[in-house]
Amino acid sequence: MAIMEAIETVYLEADAASVTFSSIPATYEHLQLRCSLRDAVMGARSSTDLQFNSDTGSNYTLHRIHAYGSSKTAAGWASQTKLYAPNATGKDSTSADYSGAVVDILDYANTNKNTSCQFRSYVAGVPDVFFESGLWDDTSAVSTITLTGSSVITRGSQYTLYGIKSS
Repeated sequence: MAIMEAIETVYLEADAASVTFSSIPATYEHLQLRCSLRDAVMGARSSTDLQFNSDTGSNYTLHRIHAYGSSKTAAGWASQTKLYAPNATGKDSTSADYSGAVVDILDYANTNKNTSCQFRSYVAGVPDVFFESGLWDDTSAVSTITLTGSSVITRGSQYTLYGIKSS
């Protein structure tokens, strides 16, 4: 049986440009980030940028499947400076709700392989559903996660980082 422990929760009492989890212990097998978020960007939705260990090099790859109503799209990007997820409800959304997202960061402390992750997010009021996977092309253990809004991450957004390990 897997054991899931909360490492840290960040609740924004005021708008913020970014949220950072630092000094992440290397004692878990995987990490999971659960988000309830909204961005002040114009439009109904926006992506939140995610970077590991403050790496701004072209070391990220992303694949996305996006469903909106009856339309579906798929896309992929290589050699990026960040991952474009999780997705946030934007300022112009007809809903006052916050989007929900789950990010699984797999084998984050394993220095024998690159770090991969999965994203699932639902944007309230649009409605959009995103299924994404990402790769950080670096074998360093993840010790810092930074999420940056397209505009400003809105007050009331909440992020909880969990560690997952086998019993």
